Amino acid sequence: MKYTRLGGRPSFTKWSILLVLVSLTQLLMACGADSPTSPATTTTTITTIASTAGSNVTRTAVLTNNPASTIGAATATPTVSQPTKTPVTVAPTPTLPPNLKESDQVLNIIGGEIPSLDPALSGDTGSSFVLRQVYSGLLGLDKDLKVVPDLAATLPDVSADGLTYTFTLRPGVKFHSGQELTADDIKYSWERASDPKLAAPAPASSLVAATYMNDIVGVKDKLDGKTQNLDGVIVKDKYTLQVKIDSPKPFFLAKMTYPCFYVVNKTGVAQGFDKADGSGPFRLAEYKKDQLIRLVRNAEFYNGMPRLFQVNILLGASAANSLTLYEQGKIDYVYTGGNAVEPALDKNNPLSKELLIKPQLDITYVAFNNRLKPFDDPKVRQAFSLVVDRDKIARVMFEGKVMRAISILPPGMPGYTGNPGPISYDVNRARDLIAQSSYRKPENLPKITLYTTGSSLAKVLQDVYKQAFNLEIEVRQPDYNDFKSGLAARQFQMYIFGWVADYPDPDNFLRALLGAGSAFNEVGYNNPQFDELLKQADQLGDGPKRLEQYGKAEQIALTDAPILPIYHSIGYLLVKPYVKGLDLSASGILNLKDVYILR
Repeated sequence: MKYTRLGGRPSFTKWSILLVLVSLTQLLMACGADSPTSPATTTTTITTIASTAGSNVTRTAVLTNNPASTIGAATATPTVSQPTKTPVTVAPTPTLPPNLKESDQVLNIIGGEIPSLDPALSGDTGSSFVLRQVYSGLLGLDKDLKVVPDLAATLPDVSADGLTYTFTLRPGVKFHSGQELTADDIKYSWERASDPKLAAPAPASSLVAATYMNDIVGVKDKLDGKTQNLDGVIVKDKYTLQVKIDSPKPFFLAKMTYPCFYVVNKTGVAQGFDKADGSGPFRLAEYKKDQLIRLVRNAEFYNGMPRLFQVNILLGASAANSLTLYEQGKIDYVYTGGNAVEPALDKNNPLSKELLIKPQLDITYVAFNNRLKPFDDPKVRQAFSLVVDRDKIARVMFEGKVMRAISILPPGMPGYTGNPGPISYDVNRARDLIAQSSYRKPENLPKITLYTTGSSLAKVLQDVYKQAFNLEIEVRQPDYNDFKSGLAARQFQMYIFGWVADYPDPDNFLRALLGAGSAFNEVGYNNPQFDELLKQADQLGDGPKRLEQYGKAEQIALTDAPILPIYHSIGYLLVKPYVKGLDLSASGILNLKDVYILR
């Protein structure tokens, strides 16, 4: 998913000090011998959060000069194999330590941009983190990013041909309003999420469902306005739902953990999403746009009552100066990076004992709109990529606090090869490519505008293109909503953005960002050979041959240069020692259900 700067993102797994150091070292080594290394591996005391518990992540924007806007990373190499079908038992109300005070169970954090609290429209990390606490889907991800049952009583029965999934729901699950949640609610929610009217006036292809639900029979027809119903979603009875997909997809269950699959109450929809009626571990008690979100415990949560009584999420101006808020004890954890993390990297600083460090399954990239001049010419895209010294950006600009990206897939992602493709730093070759392009000379290029949501990288690129081609690149920084609208309309020539893994599978990067028909393919990349390799991978099941096809597809994309990978983040998270049970996955903080405060 797209990422914005967040106060509550990714979810760390429970690590010992040694395992953190080993995993970090392995990931950095995977980037190459000349990749930047984190000073934290030698100068920081790393502590883990006392953990007994567990954000699926979505795509968001705001890339500031904080290289660790979001956290997420692999523990070794995660896989998305079909999990073993096991029954789910409702977790009992947690037994808390006898010295735990109920009045202490309030967590204060900061949040990112919240473009929408409608699960069908969530495509960013800020919104999805909140939605994950309030809503539920049939399936979820655990702290190791493995698919697990949620509203479903077990993982589904799958037909021999891999096309039909039969889900049995937990009986007696209720929305926060008290109404029972049934299979009819799931069908309604999915049909609503794929309704083209929801996108208007934007095209239906801009809906998240166009990317994450399009495997289901009938979704494409509904998006095209050809039908009102989803033929592939069949309510067998109150607690049984059958889902049919168009072809076998090894990653389908993982895609079902995305927020667009969350279940909404039809009655609640009519009331508006600032009064969300979900079925998750927390209820939305208060929402003041760009100021505050207040969540309160859902004491009847089907998977055990949350330990926290309340979560306060500061937004907008209230969330400014986050490190100061943390040091003053006004928030309980904070993502940090850049110069702000330096004090915590000093082992003599008390903050060092509260610092968690974790590489992320993400990518920050420069995108070139393949449908707009001059980037409709692949030679121009390649030339603009070749003059960017990514190693220097990681080593000098970010002082080694990020990992240089040489590919689209991050280290730790299944299918990661470390093969950089044909694009490497070479100014002379770049100038030759401009001469070979349809424009012949840099001065013949049309005016170029670079869009950003606040990344300091924009000024660096501006200087790079001035020095390499004597071009004056204009930089514009619209607010996030205007930026999002511009992306959906495919109207930006060139922009800086990022992506965080929703689930550890190469499909989540390659098809989502660059596949034909993907709502997140804002660059308009279209290469039939690339798409064909992804289709072939779908037919190969979950194994090495499938990953080989993704590797071939990635090399085609790296050659065509629709986007230029710049860096993969390393997350730096400060957590108060009294915060317990906070798990961080490779994609961030998944949920707050089992977090508690022990002072």
